[in-house]
Amino acid sequence: MTMLRTERLRLRPLVTDDVPALHRFYNDPEVRRYLWDNQQVTTEQVQDVVVKSQSCFEELGAGFFAIEMLDAPGEITGFCGFRRFEDTEQPELLYGILPEFWGQGFVTEAAKAVLVYGFENCRMQSVIAATDTPNQASVRVLQRLGMFYRERREYHGLDTVFYGLAREEYGG
Repeated sequence: MTMLRTERLRLRPLVTDDVPALHRFYNDPEVRRYLWDNQQVTTEQVQDVVVKSQSCFEELGAGFFAIEMLDAPGEITGFCGFRRFEDTEQPELLYGILPEFWGQGFVTEAAKAVLVYGFENCRMQSVIAATDTPNQASVRVLQRLGMFYRERREYHGLDTVFYGLAREEYGG
C-alpha cells in the first residue's frame, strides 16, 4: 500500500473500513457545501467513492488518500488525491479537510505531496482541478500549489474555475 508522509501528515489510500468515518466527514455541513453541492451524502455514495478510488490506484497508480495527523493516527481529518475527470483519462486533483483544520496549511501540504507522487511516481502528464468560484480558500490552495488558471465556466450548473498543471510546468 502506498503511503505518503509529510512533516505533519500521513496519507494512505482510502479503504472500505474508512466508509463510516468518510460518511461523517462528507456530511459535515461545511465540507459538503462545496464537495457535494450541499446535499446529504449516503453511505452508498461514500462506498462508491472508495471503490472508484481503489480503481484509480489500480489504473493510474493514484487515487484518494486519507489525511491523518501524525499526532492522531487512525483519525481521518480529510482526503486528498486524484480521480478521473468526467470518466476521461485526465486526473483531477480533489481535496477536503474538516473545518477545524482550515487555514493551517494542511490541505496545501497534503496536495503538494500528492502532486509530487502523481508526477514523479505515476508519470502523470497533467493534472486539473476545479472549484466553485465562491470557494476562494480552495482557489488560494490551487495557486499555492503552482497550478495555473485555465478557465471559468458553468459546470454542473455552478460558476466554476478550472486550474491545471502540465508536467512541463511542474516545478517539483
